[in-house]
Amino acid sequence: MDSKGNSIILEAGEPRTTFTKFREGEIPPEMCIITHAHGDHSFYANNYEMICTVHRWKQRAESENFKAFGYKVEHGNVLTYAYLIKLIADDEFLFFATDLQYDEESLKPIFADLRRFKVNRFLIECNYNDYLYSLATDEQKIGCDRHFSDNDLVRFIRGAGCINPKIVTVHGSNRLSADSYTQKYIGAKFPAGTVRVSTGVKGGVKNIYKL
Repeated sequence: MDSKGNSIILEAGEPRTTFTKFREGEIPPEMCIITHAHGDHSFYANNYEMICTVHRWKQRAESENFKAFGYKVEHGNVLTYAYLIKLIADDEFLFFATDLQYDEESLKPIFADLRRFKVNRFLIECNYNDYLYSLATDEQKIGCDRHFSDNDLVRFIRGAGCINPKIVTVHGSNRLSADSYTQKYIGAKFPAGTVRVSTGVKGGVKNIYKL
């Protein structure tokens, strides 16, 4: 959501009834962007087509107040995009990425653009903590390697050349991540920035953060 109350929806892993119950603002969303085909991100796409245009893992998406450019990222063998989103009314950028692996070569064009536009706002995956991963069983580790860890996120922000990032982490594992540890660990790496851990809705209470 921008400062004028205009908004878009990122991902469609929750039904529209959940969105309606916990939505912020009164202006209808302008579009929905889905990064890839996995069900926890796309299952309810048809729900959202009833209220806005839905872009399924496309390189470009545009509405009246938002422009999004997608970059292909590694996530197993599934076509997946991360997005640099322009908030037109605010003349600011937000980088959004979830479900991706740290692959230096595929990330180079992203780093170049983040540096070029001096992006410092990130809605980005931190799926697991490397420390907990080192203690985990093989069963607990399943699937984690296709996602960003806390150290992957730190490397990414440094690659983007940002020393004062405003970070909200998303897509944390319920097995190998600890919210308080994540926030403290990443925050210590960027003392001039801010770090928040998004947990959606817990106990009927929303986690709302302003980037």
